[in-house]
Amino acid sequence: KPAGDEEIMKAVLEAAEATRLVRETRHNFEALQSKWVEHLPRLRDDFLRNRTNGKYSDVELQRHSRELSLELDVDQWYCVVVCEVDPLLRTDTRFSKEDMPLLQFSLYCIANEFLGSENCFIFQEEHDRATIIIFAASAGETAGALMQRANQCMTKLVSIAHECLKVTSSAGIGLASRSESVSISSKQARKALQERAILGHEIVVPFRDRPKVSHTFELQQDLEKKVLIALDVGERTEAAVQISALIGERLEALDTLHAFQEYMLYLQSMLIRIIHAQGWSVLDILDEDSADLQSPHAVQTRKQLFDWFCGILDKIMRYAEAERKSGTHQLIKSILSQIDESMDQDITLHTVADRLYVNSSYLSRLFKKEMGRCFSDYVLEHKMKRAKELLQNGLKVSDAARRTGYLDTSYFIKLFRKYWGVTPGELKK
Repeated sequence: KPAGDEEIMKAVLEAAEATRLVRETRHNFEALQSKWVEHLPRLRDDFLRNRTNGKYSDVELQRHSRELSLELDVDQWYCVVVCEVDPLLRTDTRFSKEDMPLLQFSLYCIANEFLGSENCFIFQEEHDRATIIIFAASAGETAGALMQRANQCMTKLVSIAHECLKVTSSAGIGLASRSESVSISSKQARKALQERAILGHEIVVPFRDRPKVSHTFELQQDLEKKVLIALDVGERTEAAVQISALIGERLEALDTLHAFQEYMLYLQSMLIRIIHAQGWSVLDILDEDSADLQSPHAVQTRKQLFDWFCGILDKIMRYAEAERKSGTHQLIKSILSQIDESMDQDITLHTVADRLYVNSSYLSRLFKKEMGRCFSDYVLEHKMKRAKELLQNGLKVSDAARRTGYLDTSYFIKLFRKYWGVTPGELKK
């Protein structure tokens, strides 16, 4: 029996709806697939980051690797490398600390391009922006051969990064390990990288398991004395040269990472102790450099420690100099105030020094340095100007002499004539 129009229309609509659902499902699947492909690199980086930090069990490791299409062989050798741009010094003019994140990212990009053909995984650590490279052994490659390949690759990478970025970088290499011990290799790589504190910048350091030994530390008492003397005397340039020489000698003698870290803590504690002994605030003096005291890994190499100490010492010396000038200005103000208040008396340097509890010789040198003339000349000038003003206002010569501290009127007239070229009487006329 032929179908009616209504039945035909219903069938067409059902077919159209079925077709729409198929297209919608296909579109959603394609959108989901596109999103997956878009986010896959980040998901893989997160997986590798958690893997090197030891956050996965063996079962989770295999499951996540399958989900992310990463081939991980539990019997394969792996070697973790940590690579960073070396710390910038204060003397660097091309870059500043604010540029470090960009430099670290640039190093990561260079590593990706240079090591693209190598059998390895590369990602960037989130907290310190270090470039992490997990070298995987090729078929038949031994653990020793893997570490040798990693060393050769990183030596070339460090050289290329220097040419491209115009800054040095270093790398630490962990021991080759199986898949379940990659996190241990990562810790070894970071520990190896710390050795640049002794070995210097632009270096590739394989991890070596060193036996624990007891260490002794010798205080550098002459250094602390020189810093304190420099603060008292105020010879900033000369003191900085002598103190820097002492620091440089000790740093050159450091031969282990333990000795470097111990000496760094000693210098930091010494500077804090000296600042507090003066009654000053560490945060006020050091400002942004105080962050280096709060972060144990902020100072990482001998060059950086020497540069950091010299910069902090210069800040302390400048602060001390400013404090002295501030105190000097207050003392000079007190002296001038004493002169004004004692205009009707016989003012002497010793009298003012006794009133202010200051050594008269020191007061004499300070006054001449700040005022450009000796104390007695300033007092005479001040009294003669005051006497002239009093005489012009109609005071008698004897009264003007008494109000400026001269009991002997004839002596006053003699001084007045010598200073102004006329006698008090001639001035009144």
